Amino acid sequence: METRYAFVARTLSEAIGTGRYPLGSVLPNELELAAEFGVSRSTIRAAMRELQASGLVSRKKSAGTRVEATSPQANGSGFTQALSSIEAIQQFGFETVRDVQSIEDVVADEALARTLGCKPGSRWLRISSLRRLPDRPNTLPICWTDVYIAASVAGDIRGRIEGYRGIFGDLIEETTGRRIVEIRQDIRAAGVPDSLAKPLQAPAGSHALKIRRQYVLSPGTLIEVTISVHPADRFSYSTRLRRQEPVSG
Repeated sequence: METRYAFVARTLSEAIGTGRYPLGSVLPNELELAAEFGVSRSTIRAAMRELQASGLVSRKKSAGTRVEATSPQANGSGFTQALSSIEAIQQFGFETVRDVQSIEDVVADEALARTLGCKPGSRWLRISSLRRLPDRPNTLPICWTDVYIAASVAGDIRGRIEGYRGIFGDLIEETTGRRIVEIRQDIRAAGVPDSLAKPLQAPAGSHALKIRRQYVLSPGTLIEVTISVHPADRFSYSTRLRRQEPVSG
């Protein structure tokens, strides 16, 4: 699945590469691009971050978004991951629909504690759901996701879960008045568990991607963990790598 911001970033990158937006030109502003692509300004901002990370554009408040290169840059030495912003990861949550299957309180035994990266005996609110595309509700689900929210904030969030379209990280920030400052992400190959074969409409044991994300609330509290299982033919994850500028002097 290609998210909207990734589609916008790819389309603009191709437009830059073909000369529609030549070197040194300024791209249309966020409002104009949002209208052109039929997306929100937050989607445009996420796409702009991708173009900026690849070295194609620079952004200044007074000067707009300027084309700096016609292809992704590769100068200097040392590699760094370009797709690494919290916003880029969160965009997936904005662009899919959550179909809640169950909500329950759980206590982490040793096995779950290892999975979540927490202490055994810690308490969590678990929200299990299927994710679907908003404009194609009858197609196969993209993934199954178990969201674990720390009990310290779960009480204030539980009543707002049903029907909530945004990401739970926003609810956590609203409730606590603190920001999520880090997302730790692990991706590995897995098989579709027997228990998820029916809801995912995928053969048990078939290839899948399993993604764990740990959300850290300032100043360093593990507040949320998500475990997602994506059937392999319904999701792909891509990153863009670029060389760092050499340190001068």
